[in-house]
Amino acid sequence: MLKKIFVFIPLFLGIMISKSQVIEDVSLNGKWQFVIDKTTKGNQQNYALKFPQTAKDVMVPHTWNIEDEHQNYYGKAWYKKDFEAPQEWKNSVVMLHFGAVYHDAIVYLNGKKIGEHLQSGYTPFSFEISKYLNYGTSNQLVVCVDNSFSENMLPFAKSFDWAADGGITRNVKLHISSKPSIKYLHVTPQLNLRDSSASAFININLNEHEINKLAIKVICIERKTGKVMFSEEKELSKAARGFSWRVKFDKVIPWHFDNPALYDLKVTTLRNGKSSDIKEVHFGFRQIDIKQGNWYLNGELVRLPGIEYMPGSNPAYGIAEPLKFIDSVARKLKDLNIVITRFHWQQDEAFLNKMDELGILVQEELPWWQKPQKLSPQLLQVAKSQLSEMINAHYNHPSIFAWGLNNEVASTLEDNSALKTFAQQLDTSRLFTVISDRLDKRLATDPSLHGDLPTWNEYVGTWNGKDRTDLPNRFDKINPIVKDKGLLITEYGLCEPAFAGGDLRRIDDMLYHTKLYRENPYILGFIYFCLNDYRTQMGEEGLGKYKIRRHGLTNVYLQPKPSYQVFKQLCSPIDIIKVSKKDENHAIVELEVKHSIPSYTLRNYCLKYLDVNGETKEFILKELKPGEKITITLTNINSQYAFEILRPDGFLVIKY
Repeated sequence: MLKKIFVFIPLFLGIMISKSQVIEDVSLNGKWQFVIDKTTKGNQQNYALKFPQTAKDVMVPHTWNIEDEHQNYYGKAWYKKDFEAPQEWKNSVVMLHFGAVYHDAIVYLNGKKIGEHLQSGYTPFSFEISKYLNYGTSNQLVVCVDNSFSENMLPFAKSFDWAADGGITRNVKLHISSKPSIKYLHVTPQLNLRDSSASAFININLNEHEINKLAIKVICIERKTGKVMFSEEKELSKAARGFSWRVKFDKVIPWHFDNPALYDLKVTTLRNGKSSDIKEVHFGFRQIDIKQGNWYLNGELVRLPGIEYMPGSNPAYGIAEPLKFIDSVARKLKDLNIVITRFHWQQDEAFLNKMDELGILVQEELPWWQKPQKLSPQLLQVAKSQLSEMINAHYNHPSIFAWGLNNEVASTLEDNSALKTFAQQLDTSRLFTVISDRLDKRLATDPSLHGDLPTWNEYVGTWNGKDRTDLPNRFDKINPIVKDKGLLITEYGLCEPAFAGGDLRRIDDMLYHTKLYRENPYILGFIYFCLNDYRTQMGEEGLGKYKIRRHGLTNVYLQPKPSYQVFKQLCSPIDIIKVSKKDENHAIVELEVKHSIPSYTLRNYCLKYLDVNGETKEFILKELKPGEKITITLTNINSQYAFEILRPDGFLVIKY
């Protein structure tokens, strides 16, 4: 990974280029003052300038809906943060960046309104605040936040099945640089499957629209090996989409869920030969193809298992999850042997970084769930704005293979076409999907067929029909519609307390549905719903911050239920067929690679065991293709014949 070299300076950490040039990030996380505004008197009493003395201290990122006294409050609240702006920043470009504020934010600095971000609670946004700052002294930053249910935004009104946590829910920071300064740095990789050569189209978008010539320094490093792929200085001319050029690579390591190879790119903009701004991103080379009803990853035919996680469900954190907890969730996903997931709404950059690093494919979606059936002109613009912010912010993540346009909406071709056409202007390298819950009823008229990959939230036997044994008949009707396109099962599972039976029924239901998916070759993969019992404003169980749906393989604190281990076994790419005793000190192990779902080639997997002396023995399995069997003799194995099989990154696949 690329490392910044910093110089310690009082009050902040950064790079001092000269007395007038500073490049640094300053975190504004931590202690803020906070007050609820139930009577909406904050504007009348000018909280933007005179913050009330009744305010309390909170730690940002923050949501008030996990606080006992405010857990059922949906309305306005105010936040205040005082910070110093050193004189050294005076001739700089100072950008104020919010990771997310749910869902309306009006931002004031030293009593003056500097901007607003409305009708979008999960996307990042920024303002330039250079001209509003008091340099060499303290500044007062105030944010008015509103999480009221609204028909002017997405998610729409109360039509969403997750928590409506209000607040400054993600990181806040200042970025200090000089002109020219970078707004976006996008990398579009292209992988040559014949010889693992590659190219990358790199695009820089500046905050300053008037600049037509740009001098840069750029370096790209292979993260795993530290190898410098290229390093150069160049001058670019502005084109329609900004400043762009293409780079060729002789040979790269493709990004794969079992080998998530990443490349770090650092671009430094120059002015009069001096650094004005620095932007660092990572990307990966991988190719996703849907051809003739089959799914190919880097040219390899695959069928993939997955599960969805519902963020914001731990009552200790709500939607303002700390990095340590995000990491624990990501590792739970990986531990389950899944390689694909989806999110009902736009995610924190930190979560997507974990998906990139651990190797989990992601579908990220607009939070348009069930309603409205038809977008008004205003809501269509909201959807386009959210798409733009989501795609621009998360463009470089190799884990993201698809953008979801809506979920369980009986939407019109007109809306889906308008959104897809708009989004394809921003990203031509990924799939676009429409998530359906009635594919079996609508068949050829189903909205999911408007996307690049048909989808189905399949709840036959619970939400969609009481008799699950009717599922094979429904697949018979779906087959001719999707057999040449493929089908991704985007949800299935058991929701309590709407459907009784507990975890035993959850296991039985999981086994039944998964078996049928495996038997239908046009089903390219499945995503179980979901990892965790989840907090939701629609919950049938509990009150306040404990209002949940028991839909998970774990509880809200990620403590596994028995169904967790069953699902982990289902998603294991390899089965232990037989373990037998050869003689006193040797065991024979027979293994078989699954050829259903999951179905993919195993490379660099490791078998590990303790011998009779307590010493660890391990060896790398040969490359194993779906359906292939292998017999291994384990020498001097322990008396229990215990062993385990690990992925290349060390995550446990299966043990005996």
